[in-house]
Amino acid sequence: MKYSGSEEEELVNLFTAGSEAAFAELYRRYHAGVYTYLLRFVKVPALAEDLVHDVFVKLWELRERVQITSSFSAYLYRACRNHAINRLKQIASDRELREQVMVHLAPLVPEAAVSPLKMQQYERLMKHAIDQLPPQRRKVFLLCREEGKTYNEAAEILGLSRNTVKEHMVYAMRFLKVYLFEHGDIVLFFLLFANVK
Repeated sequence: MKYSGSEEEELVNLFTAGSEAAFAELYRRYHAGVYTYLLRFVKVPALAEDLVHDVFVKLWELRERVQITSSFSAYLYRACRNHAINRLKQIASDRELREQVMVHLAPLVPEAAVSPLKMQQYERLMKHAIDQLPPQRRKVFLLCREEGKTYNEAAEILGLSRNTVKEHMVYAMRFLKVYLFEHGDIVLFFLLFANVK
């Protein structure tokens, strides 16, 4: 079954109604672009392919609940970005997984990637990202992440509740992960988030 570009809305409607043919066509149309998009960030072809597979499987499983407000393309790329960030976060926090990925990265990443000069570049990028946070959220983040304060200590210093501090940290980390994912690379992501819970 062939679909023209002008029939994409109908194609998506058929997919959400359970058409395997429509799903296969969407996969055919978007697989290469999504793979290239993800590979740009994760650098490891096998990992990029796994992420593409995961996203399309989840898309099929949730087809009846898919709500597309703009375009299917925008929806798909946003889903890919979110899934990649979550997967990288999982890898960064799991030493064994991180070591496995770094083994694959080693031939692709020059040793200079973790040189003092490169670390300075990473720190500048991180500082720029932190500067984008709202003032109160930035204060919370710097106290907890840079100064090592607990949520309770930061709450006392800033006159906030512990829950408010925790909420600020959740939103700060979410923003920073997306920012670094889009402006940095996988090595930076791992270096800065390997020890963040």
